[in-house]
Amino acid sequence: MLFYKIWKDEYKQQILPLKGDLTKFHFDLNDEIYNELHDDIDMIYHCGANVNFILSYNQLYPTNVVGTKEIIHFACFNPSTCIPIQYISTISVMSNHRGFNQQISIDNISPNKLVNGYAQSKWVAEKLIQKAIDCGLSVNIYRLGLICADSRTGACNQHDFYTLLFNEIMKIHSYPKSMISYHFDGLPVDFTAKTIIHLSNNENNKYGNIYHLINKNCEIKCEDIIDGMKKCGIEIEGISDNEWKMKIKTIENGELFIENLSGERNGESNEKMNTDVCGLECPSLDKEYIIKWLGFILNNIVH
Repeated sequence: MLFYKIWKDEYKQQILPLKGDLTKFHFDLNDEIYNELHDDIDMIYHCGANVNFILSYNQLYPTNVVGTKEIIHFACFNPSTCIPIQYISTISVMSNHRGFNQQISIDNISPNKLVNGYAQSKWVAEKLIQKAIDCGLSVNIYRLGLICADSRTGACNQHDFYTLLFNEIMKIHSYPKSMISYHFDGLPVDFTAKTIIHLSNNENNKYGNIYHLINKNCEIKCEDIIDGMKKCGIEIEGISDNEWKMKIKTIENGELFIENLSGERNGESNEKMNTDVCGLECPSLDKEYIIKWLGFILNNIVH
């Protein structure tokens, strides 16, 4: 929490840290602590997952699938007092499925076109959640799109694809010229968390909802990212795509950047759900926001 600049001293009295393991039976906690937790907890926000687009399904299975199974087991440990779950999924489970404005059950989505192990593992996990719902457990599902840096501090996931990409571009001081025409849309992590809390506490929203938290109103242009790097004092030049590919291939997992970057061109749009479903205003993803994001990467991540 210190790294992400969200720690406050009052949290010492509000947060009870427990050493456990999502992949283990009862989270590897002793029976006394496990029972006390179930009796004390009113709501479960399950966002524990291994978010990795390189690892295989089998490698992600323990945390993403078994972990979800253990959460369901914990929620239903005492059948007379089941704990509601706010389950954090990903829009990736929908693959190429159009219709983000609709509450489409995972039972109506085929896993055949899921492109990586992460999406596959989250699809299976959501199937488990759906079975729990069918058995009467109270659950809301939140399928998240791209989550970007904190709008206040620029703090970001150091293992996120775009964070790693920007990091490498600044390190090799070059970017592919075609990148200028690319764009992507995302939601700041602080706004995303605020939205989930708002929706989960809304008494008018019953359980059984599927929310697609994707930003369709504001996009980040890679042209602004490059300008931001220059304003941060990074000497950087645009080179041909082939030349850049040769340079990026020399770094670890360089092929991953080439494959993912090619899908962010202008004109590739999907039907998306308004984030203002919750009545909250999304922070502007403007040049000031980009500078905060890049500044955090430069000060905390670039080696």
